[in-house]
This record gives sequence, C-alpha cells and structure tokens, in this order.
Amino acid sequence: MAEEFKNIIDTSFDKGITPFWIYTDDYIYGMIPKDASGSRWLEVSYTFEDPDEPLYKSERDADLSYQFLLGEELSKGVSGYVEDFKVISIKEFAKGLEGKSGSEKIQAITQELINNSANYAANFPIIKTKDELAKLKERL
Repeated sequence: MAEEFKNIIDTSFDKGITPFWIYTDDYIYGMIPKDASGSRWLEVSYTFEDPDEPLYKSERDADLSYQFLLGEELSKGVSGYVEDFKVISIKEFAKGLEGKSGSEKIQAITQELINNSANYAANFPIIKTKDELAKLKERL
C-alpha cells in the first residue's frame, strides 16, 4: 500500500496541473488530476492508524471531486485538525467561483490555499510545490 501511495505522490504533478495535497498527524489527503484537462480527479487519502486499508482512492469527474474537496475535506476534515482553519473564509472564496467548471474550481482553491494559506490558518499543512512532496513520503 505504501509503495502504491508513494507512486501516486511521485506522479501527482505529471499532468501539468498542481494537485491538492495536505497532511495531518493522522492522514495525508490528495486531489490529483487524472488528465491534462482536469476533467477527472483522483481523491486519495492515507490513514496511518488503519493497518488493514490505509489507502483510500476514488476517481470522479471534476464537479463531484470539487464537492468532496470543499464540502467534505476542507469543511469537515481539515477543520478537525487545523484548529484555527477559517472554514467560513474558504467558503466565501468559493462563492466567487460560481459559474466555473469543477476543474477550474479545484485549481482555484488549490492556488488560493497555496498562495494565501496564512489567511486561512497560521500553519496550514499544504504542499506548495513538487519539491515539497518528500514531506509526504517521510510520513509513510
């Protein structure tokens, strides 16, 4: 499982679209483009305390992937680990994305959190560049 997950991490930037990666003490979460157009995305998580099935994967179209990213991971998941995460602020940002495609929304949220992470939490645990992927693999 860990080797498969490392391969997903290593290839996550290959489509030319920046993936969304965050990490907590308990898990790593990613939303990775499956094609160069960003029409399909792979949602992955690796939960350290799950010895049987630590790796979860689900491929979806961009619109549904965006709903999971904003509605589940950012609104519910991250807020349980990042104490000062401003869920309302990221939802306000997301309101400005109405009318865009799911892929554009995922990319916009990813760039917003990479470029302005301090606006949302003091220490938001996001991977900002391909060079930082080693932080994820060190946790496995």
